[in-house]
Order: sequence, then C-alpha cells, then structure tokens
Amino acid sequence: MRRALLALLIALACGAAAAPAADAARRAPCIPGTSGPLCEVWDAKVTFVADGDTIRVVLDGDRRKAVRTVRFTGINAMELRRYSSRAARRIGDCHAVAATSLVERWIRRARGRVRLAAQDPNSHSGGRLRRSVLVRVGGEWHDLGRIVMGQGLALWLPNRTESIHNQEYHRAADRAARGHRGLYDPAACGAGPDQDIPLRMWVNWDADGADAANVNGEFMRLKNLGARDVSLAGWWFRDSSLVMGAGRRPGFVFPAWARVPAGGELTLRIGCGPNDPAAPFELHWCRPAPIFENVLNDATHLGDGGYLFDPQGDLRASFTYPCITLCSDPLLGRVRLAVHPTSPEFVAVTNVGDTALDLEGHVLKVHLEGRRDAFILSYLFAAGAVVAPGETLQVRTGGTPEDGQRLLAYMGRPGPVLADRGNAVSLRSLTDVVIDCVAWGSGFC
Repeated sequence: MRRALLALLIALACGAAAAPAADAARRAPCIPGTSGPLCEVWDAKVTFVADGDTIRVVLDGDRRKAVRTVRFTGINAMELRRYSSRAARRIGDCHAVAATSLVERWIRRARGRVRLAAQDPNSHSGGRLRRSVLVRVGGEWHDLGRIVMGQGLALWLPNRTESIHNQEYHRAADRAARGHRGLYDPAACGAGPDQDIPLRMWVNWDADGADAANVNGEFMRLKNLGARDVSLAGWWFRDSSLVMGAGRRPGFVFPAWARVPAGGELTLRIGCGPNDPAAPFELHWCRPAPIFENVLNDATHLGDGGYLFDPQGDLRASFTYPCITLCSDPLLGRVRLAVHPTSPEFVAVTNVGDTALDLEGHVLKVHLEGRRDAFILSYLFAAGAVVAPGETLQVRTGGTPEDGQRLLAYMGRPGPVLADRGNAVSLRSLTDVVIDCVAWGSGFC
C-alpha cells in the first residue's frame, strides 16, 4: 500500500523489516498437508490488520518483539484511505473495507495467530515482508490469500519469486469472476454510468521485440458493444500492480473527453504519445516501462490482467491471461495456417469450418527461432476481420496496414521477417490459447 498512514507505519517498523533471523524459521511444506515444495515458515502474533493484503506481526521467538509489516503474496486488495483497528472508522475504495474485514474475521477466529511462509526468506515488497499468510481454524489450515481471492475481493498479482500460489490464486480469481462475486459484480458499488452497455476488453501484453524497447507495443483495447457512446470521464484502468494516478486513483485516469464510440473501440497504449481531444479513441499512459508480465509457460505460472473501473469503483471490464480454466476458443479446429516464407512473404489464414470466423481479438505471432513461448513480431486482428467458410485471408509481412482489404492485410514490416531456413508462426487468442501453429524448415511449434 502507498497511503500516507501505512507509509508511516512502515517507516516506524523499518528497522524490523529485515529478514527474520534464521533461528526464528523452520523448513516445512509451503502448503500444509502436502509433501512439498518446502518454504521457510514462521509463526507470529498479529498486532494490526492494516487492510485486505497487509498485516503487522511479532514473530514467535523474537526477543526484541519487533513489529514487522507483512504483505500477502499473490494478491492486491483495493486501497484504504483511513486505517483503523475499529472497522467502523475505516474508509477506502469500494471493496477495500470488505477485504480488510474479511481478513480480520479470520484472524480473530484464529485468536490472532498466523503462519507465514516464503520460498525465499528475503522476499520483500516496498519494505514489507512478502509472505503467504495462513490461519488455523477448526483444526485446519486456511490460506488468507486464497480466501480473499475466492471472495473476489482482490486482484490476482502473480509473483516470479513467490510463485507457489500463482496458479491456485488465478483459478480462484476466475471462479470469482464467473460467479460475479466481489469486484466482479459490476454494480456492487451502486448503479454506475451507462450500466446497461456491455464493454469488452483485450490486453496486448507481449510487445514486438524487446518489451522494454517498445512500451507502446503493450496496450489495452476496449470495445463498446452498445448502441450509444460511453463517456470514460473519471474512469481508470490498471494492471494488477499499484501505480497511483491522477486524483489518487490507481492506474491511468481517463480525461473528461475520452469516450468509446457506439460499436467502436478505444486503445490505451502503455508508453508515451499525444492525448488529444481531437483523437479521443487513441490514448497514452506514458509509463516509462512495460507493465504486463509475459507468459513463460513454466513452473512460475506467470500472467497478469487489465482492469477498468468506473468512477464509483465498480470493475466494469477485465481481462486476465493466460487462460487457466475452460480454455476453449470459437476458432479451435476451424482455422488452418500456411506460410510462404519467400518473397512475397505472407501467412494464409483459411476458414476450414462451415460458418464465418471473426478473428478480432486474436493474434498471429512469428516465433523467436527455436522457442515456443517467445516471439519476434505479431499481427493483432482488428474489428471486421471476418473470413467466410472456404475463404483465405492473406497477411503479408510488408506493405502498408492502411492499404488492407477484406481478405488482404499488411503487417507493415520492412525487409524479410520469415526466415527461409525455418521458423514457426502461430495463431493465438490474447489469453494464449493456441488455435493453430505451422512450422517450416528447422522450425518447430
């Protein structure tokens, strides 16, 4: 948390924020009742529940009785603006008080006792110890992060170092979203502006080339599925991490003139560029570095998400990736790719099904040679990319994108990009579901 009071609490405890002494910890399974993997584990007494993802504790065996601030790993609850040990005095963003109260109830049921666990005992987050937090209630261990996620009261915040719960919390978030619980109830904070208009969001989380050198290659795209424009005045967009924006709102706060046209789209690019009322459908956050985690398809189960909130704090649209449950796609089994790697270079996308295919929200990716999960460039299909049964859409690597036609598109890349000696191209959803992949020469899918 980055609020003033919590910063003061952290400052008071700064001398105690260092990793606990080795003799205060023991090795035990990260998840009680399993055989592994193993974590460093501490028992502690809670002295203060700051909010839905932060507590203060004194570790058992610490003769100094130092108070340490603990940040729950893997989750990010909404922000409090007034912290208090008395629930009635707490004030915060929508869902922040509910998340705090939920954590407090479970800790009280455990008589103020918690177990902390870390894969790396030196894990920190902004001066706070980063830990999984468990309570023993009714003779069983309960993970507070999972409980908060299951109620839909926090965003999924995967971590590369403390990765043991990444997949588990992602599944919990998906279940909460499907059940419209907590944050995922779009009217939980009251009837908001244009509540009747459905919105659809995509996140392009993997910029072409090195992400750090192409920050604007990451973007959010929002589509208005309704029959009238939607004003985004006072709305904000964020990923799962916390970056404060204008008016102490998390993330990017949309200007008063921003809107999504009826049936149309708005794009928010993560890097810098003009924000002009004359071009209200293309905006820039101007972050100095990429914000979205890339999917590595390894044991860390990394991913991320994009979240759009209205002025009341209701979550009106969200997009998390990679797909973790119910991973299907309407294009599966209905598309065949073919690659022509010599001049003129192109990828052919053929509809082999019996109904028209809408490619919007799907992306062609040219792989980094020899890699299944790293890519050198991509082509994101926009609205109107519809292919009838038996038709083929040709996507050429060169040309000018604005010159595209219904069945002919251009990536606009200068020079050759499809290596003659071999590589692979895949068609994927932005949730990383692979629709089809074709390799040639020395390449592989």
